[in-house]
Amino acid sequence: MSPPPSRRLTRSVVLSPRLRWAVVFLVAAAVFVASVVAPPGDGGPTLGPFGLVGADKWLHAVAYAAVAGALAHALDPKLERAALGGFFGAFAYGFVVELAQWVAPTRQFDLFDAAANGVGAALGVGLWLVALAAVRRLG
Repeated sequence: MSPPPSRRLTRSVVLSPRLRWAVVFLVAAAVFVASVVAPPGDGGPTLGPFGLVGADKWLHAVAYAAVAGALAHALDPKLERAALGGFFGAFAYGFVVELAQWVAPTRQFDLFDAAANGVGAALGVGLWLVALAAVRRLG
């Protein structure tokens, strides 16, 4: 006899701890490579959507939203307080990556990039909390 649909949904959303941490590692590694190891962009579009800030700030926000969401899910896929760990962990990681850019010959440290990382981390855990609430309603 199979479990009720709500139990199946909850189980399918919560990945194994090893897989959750593998996702965090892969996302963080991809962000590090794109931020420090890969050659800088070719000077593509200077403004992002809505013309408010540079396109690079949008990329920072998206990248650190992914880091924060993955980290929050890895810390505890069922508790809201994991969002705090996801936010602070992603923000700290972003600052460390900015420091690594400071010593990289083709990169530079930028406080506005660090701020975009923080905004992205906040958005990432916010989206993770919304997804957690939706899973709970369905389950």
